[in-house]
Amino acid sequence: MAAQTTWLVTGASLGIGKSIALEALSAGYKVIGTTRDVAKAEASNPEFAAKGGIWVQLDPAHPDAGSHFAKVQEEHDIDVLVNNAGYAFVGGVEDTSEEEVQDQLNVNFWGPLRAIRALLPSMRAKRRGHIVLISSGAVYMSLPGRASYVASKAAIEAIHQSLTKEVEEFGIKVLMVQPGSFRTSWATNSKSPAAYENSMGFSEGYKGTAVEKWVSMTQHFKQASLPEAIRGDSDKAAREIVKAVVEGYDPLRLILGPDCVTALEHRLGELGRDLEASRAIAMSTGSTDEKASQTIW
Repeated sequence: MAAQTTWLVTGASLGIGKSIALEALSAGYKVIGTTRDVAKAEASNPEFAAKGGIWVQLDPAHPDAGSHFAKVQEEHDIDVLVNNAGYAFVGGVEDTSEEEVQDQLNVNFWGPLRAIRALLPSMRAKRRGHIVLISSGAVYMSLPGRASYVASKAAIEAIHQSLTKEVEEFGIKVLMVQPGSFRTSWATNSKSPAAYENSMGFSEGYKGTAVEKWVSMTQHFKQASLPEAIRGDSDKAAREIVKAVVEGYDPLRLILGPDCVTALEHRLGELGRDLEASRAIAMSTGSTDEKASQTIW
């Protein structure tokens, strides 16, 4: 990859996004970092501008974000898009309002999709480019209180799985990064049901349940340091992500963190058991017409 390659990293002020932006700059690339508040971004990531990074105020969740991304593309000719901006909503399904689910999807699903749609025309014309999604290993974990967050990540992953087949003939690569638990501001920036703000984020009906355990845990981490068990290193993750883009990486998913490996292995085991349990039933529901196609999607 040539040194003049330009990266666009959304949410470049904190966490893995911050580490990716700095790693790409250190590798000699031009990097544009988006943030909703440039002053706060400069304070939390002062190295970025010092190393030559360019801040752009842009909120991917805004309905007009697509046109803003298109303007960035026109001004800077982006080659690598890293969709990193997002947050976690933590709350039980029953306790979460429809508006709160919509807000979660607007940031974690519609935000990345707006960026992709704005940048793809130029990438297609150049017949090259990279689209990187920073997703989450939580898609394999099915934890209580994480339904809205996991739904948003699973939905945008589904888009990328189809997208990789749609754009590969144009020379555009798609990569889904699935980190486990890393030492970032994930918990600090998380949100919980507003209706239960004064009761640690859960309703009375879920007191003493798994919802209380997992929602309260996140609330605790907002006010205290992360436990030592969370050892994921964002800088190490960033190096692997930049390396995958620069040197090439064939699989669609890049798994990061030992806990994510464990979660994926567990999910594969669950799927295997479900398949074997229903294999005979599934086969018995097929058509007896030999001419009928079994593939309808």
